[in-house]
Amino acid sequence: MEEIIKTADMTDLLQRSKKNLVYETLKNRIVRNDLKPLSYLNEKELSRELGTSKTPIREALQELGRNRFVIIIPNKGCFVSNISLEDIREIFELREIYECAAARIAASKPDKEKLVTELNHYETVASKDSIPLKERLLAGYQIHSAIVESVGNQRLQEVYRTLQDHIVRIRIYFLNRYLSERVNASEEEHREIVQAIVQGDPGKAEQAMRRHIENALQFIRNYF
Repeated sequence: MEEIIKTADMTDLLQRSKKNLVYETLKNRIVRNDLKPLSYLNEKELSRELGTSKTPIREALQELGRNRFVIIIPNKGCFVSNISLEDIREIFELREIYECAAARIAASKPDKEKLVTELNHYETVASKDSIPLKERLLAGYQIHSAIVESVGNQRLQEVYRTLQDHIVRIRIYFLNRYLSERVNASEEEHREIVQAIVQGDPGKAEQAMRRHIENALQFIRNYF
């Protein structure tokens, strides 16, 4: 009986590992815009492509649905979720709630060494004109992640990781429309945020973060 239980546990573990692998693979394709909004996701084709049974595919798609990366329509199938102005508004509202609070809390923390290190790395990337626009944008998200991580709240980090995947997806979707002027402005806004945190000024850090998020949202709204 014990051997049967162990075998069942191992089978369940392998199944969950396959589902997680499929989930991360599909999520990354969606975030990178390799799978376009409203693309149809065929379980049979995905099973053949990823070399797994339909069960982990189906489970991964269900989780992607819960996290708003896909929509599952009864009797029609599974599709990559669209990117609408309403979606963007909701995501940026969440950004303001989480990131402004994180900036305020981070500024009150005594240990800012990791954040300073991240800023130095960011400055190196931002100062090189040869760095592709996409890489400069992604480097900016590392600043936001570092700020959230500096709060020291594991649950916040877990929630924020999924939110940031949506943020990156939106950025990549609009990548070809980004102007170097907005990227330069964004980099300067990141410097102001981190400097306020390092200086230990919670109010200034929160205001700088809110201004940065509002500017980013307004830029995207111009294309709707």
